[in-house]
Amino acid sequence: MSWRRLGRVFVPDGSIPWMRTHAQVPTAFVVDDFVRVLIATRDDSGRARVGVVDVDRRNPERVVRIHDTPALDFGEPGTFDEDGVMPSEVLEVDGALWMYYSGWNRKVSTPYHNATGLAVSEDGGRTFRRLYQGPVLERSAEEPYLAVTPTVIRDGARFLCWYVSGLRWVDLDGRREPVYAIKHAHSLDGVHWVRPPELSIPQQHELEAYSRPCVRRTGGLWEMWYCFRHSLNFRDGAGSYRIGYATSSDGIRWQRRDDEAALLPATHGWDSMMICYPFVLDVDGSRLMFHNGNGFGRSGFGLCRLDAP
Repeated sequence: MSWRRLGRVFVPDGSIPWMRTHAQVPTAFVVDDFVRVLIATRDDSGRARVGVVDVDRRNPERVVRIHDTPALDFGEPGTFDEDGVMPSEVLEVDGALWMYYSGWNRKVSTPYHNATGLAVSEDGGRTFRRLYQGPVLERSAEEPYLAVTPTVIRDGARFLCWYVSGLRWVDLDGRREPVYAIKHAHSLDGVHWVRPPELSIPQQHELEAYSRPCVRRTGGLWEMWYCFRHSLNFRDGAGSYRIGYATSSDGIRWQRRDDEAALLPATHGWDSMMICYPFVLDVDGSRLMFHNGNGFGRSGFGLCRLDAP
């Protein structure tokens, strides 16, 4: 498997107050003759809203429109997403678009807490309204830290989900850092989830953390792209995110195959220190990967295309 880099597609220029920096966790879907990309952007205080960038369906390296209002803003005071929202997955349900998204709260003992919300759009993903004020995936008796950043697909009458589950917070180099892994869940309605305890991909060491799983089924093969990092020196350092790959015959037991298909930082430029948050989309016979680079999306998002074997 060989991904060909097409380059950086978009980075905010700072002219829009709620979109000063970042184009984090690009989440893409086809709308007519363009590909709509939802991103998490940040204002001057560092809080994230969901923004919208449209790219040309035939030439997805070309931006055709930057929307000047957020698709989803902060939640109400006291709710799980009052300090930020970030897209994760969009799928069609009963003629509307459902967006699973990450909601953020600032905290005291740890820098933040986050959980998964659900919003709906009836205008092709231009704007979303919350289906619920509370989260649909949250910490629980068995998962006391977080449940966030899911990929969700329809499989007959079921919804299947792979998400980031918090394992613990650790004190390293004078900071409290999160360690998290990928788990799976299933649901009949996309709202209430059964969450088995097993990790989808076991850690290689106790300080390894995984984020942004993206699962697609190709024939009888399940494929997962994700990013992984060390918990030391991971902010554009030696431990920063790389994009990994795993396969499965049933979507539950996964074989990690990073050596075959990992995507490493480039030798120079906007994604030379970090490469992260993959989102894979099939468009008109081509398989594309939207992703972030340095600074967890501060340097914008870019694009790769899977070359034919």
